Amino acid sequence: MNSRHREVRTHSTISGERSPITLLAIPANSIPVPEDYRGPFTGLASGVDYACIKRFFLMLPPWMTTLTWMSAPTAGDPTWRGFAGKTFRTVDRLLCQREAALAQQPTNETDAERTTVTALRGLWIQQLLDELQRSLARSLWVVTRLISVPGPASTTHSVTSVDAWTIEGRRPQLLEHRTIAPTVKRWGGDRVNNFNLDAVHAAVANVLRTHARDLLRRRCGTRWRSRRRPAGWPIVARYAIPWLYDYLRPFHVVRRYRHLRKRPSAGHYLVKLRHDILSVLRFERPDLAEDLALAHVTAGVTRTFRRRLSTRA
Repeated sequence: MNSRHREVRTHSTISGERSPITLLAIPANSIPVPEDYRGPFTGLASGVDYACIKRFFLMLPPWMTTLTWMSAPTAGDPTWRGFAGKTFRTVDRLLCQREAALAQQPTNETDAERTTVTALRGLWIQQLLDELQRSLARSLWVVTRLISVPGPASTTHSVTSVDAWTIEGRRPQLLEHRTIAPTVKRWGGDRVNNFNLDAVHAAVANVLRTHARDLLRRRCGTRWRSRRRPAGWPIVARYAIPWLYDYLRPFHVVRRYRHLRKRPSAGHYLVKLRHDILSVLRFERPDLAEDLALAHVTAGVTRTFRRRLSTRA
């Protein structure tokens, strides 16, 4: 049985007979969690709420984003290596070249390639919007939404709106407004609106090129990645390991000791706690923690304590 899943045996009643059923517990589901459920794998300390751990990992960049930051030989598919170590402007130029090349080819022959380029363009936009939220000025934001506009014969129809806003004084100021009208297609005998994702991406990309030129000089994922292998990236060493340590440590009994037999102190590096951190990371983010070892977890905890001691001093 895969370590990422847990087999649960139960019974169902059909026509008065009880028949065994095998259920497969997955990391995230909508089924109510029993009180004695410690998580998707056994071994976590009593009292640990795995929903808190899940919420933390949902705040980190998803695996599709981190996949674009990986370089060879970590990234098996060369198509997804384009963001590794490059600036947003360089990635934008490469994507524009691929989009222009696809526009000259028949659609039915390049469906897979078009889907990949569309996904990469969406990830480029999402990462740039994240950088926009973290910029020092924070005076620009881009909003994409569906709005209703008047149509013929007193009707309304939906269009995609892309707006760029800034702050002038104390009031928001609209910098640019774009609308993308959908095309009409037949589906099951009815007329339905078809919203072209490539057209929306092109509009958002043009707005970002115009009003966020300074951010295009930044490298993709500088806050989360480095030139090391993924197990040594800041997303693991500076964020995931310290957070998991702070959350899981109160649920473990740590043996106290004395520094040079003089100053008493609480223990820091419980083996069971470090194994739990390693297990959670390998389960939730196998893309990053595939090569993670117990020594990496110990080093991350050590750096966290040294940083906190220097800050406190």
